[in-house]
Amino acid sequence: MPLPETRALLDTIATLRAPGGCPWDQKQTLPDAARYLLDEAGELIDAALSGDQDHVTEELGDLLFMVAFCCRIHSETSGADFEDVARSGNDKLIRRHPHVFGDENADDQIESQVHWNAIKTAEKEAKGLVEEPTVLKDLPASSSPLRQAHVYQKNAAEVGFDWPDNHGVVAKIHEELAEVHEAETSGDHDALVHEVGDLLLAVVNLARRLGVEADDALRLANRRFRSRFRHVEGQYADHDAMHSASLDELEAHWQVAKRASSDS
Repeated sequence: MPLPETRALLDTIATLRAPGGCPWDQKQTLPDAARYLLDEAGELIDAALSGDQDHVTEELGDLLFMVAFCCRIHSETSGADFEDVARSGNDKLIRRHPHVFGDENADDQIESQVHWNAIKTAEKEAKGLVEEPTVLKDLPASSSPLRQAHVYQKNAAEVGFDWPDNHGVVAKIHEELAEVHEAETSGDHDALVHEVGDLLLAVVNLARRLGVEADDALRLANRRFRSRFRHVEGQYADHDAMHSASLDELEAHWQVAKRASSDS
């Protein structure tokens, strides 16, 4: 049986979905809820990066709600309830950790991943989902593109497909930046999308080699931008006044906000 607080959460969700419950909750489909699940996961990452433990607890609660909410919607058409989903996940964890729950050994992270990937491949083969072997980790399409790039490049580096030093990566960034400029000059939008993608890929590669998770770095940069821009907004009575200001004036306010922040 679920723990009391988990049971209470499931009962609340059932009430929200039942006749007489909340119209918004009743209207949601599984694809709708799954998208909100991604939003909540992103907010959890933000909270984790902030170091605010109370905020982390709150966001974990929101994420748990969305998981349970998805389970409820799924159960209404499949018959598989929250317990079935939890059982499936737990069985998979045990099955893919024979070095913990079975007779296999794993002395380090690499060996544990060997077991995990071998079992995962066998499971796919049993379902008829056979793929050509690849070192590239199978990531869902919903993963952050920055995270996908980081993982793919890490996987490739593990088999030697990597620059010998960071000088080559930096040179590649300059090369890709020049190609972006060429595509912009040509007026070919498809080529521009292609080259911007290559530039971002090269930047993520440098971040990876420097030990930086590009996705986390961009989240933190977005947070800084939001904070500083809100300071600039606060210097004007309305957005019309702000729009009328010169770029030099706006930049001066930005620099004040940058100096005032502790993470500049």
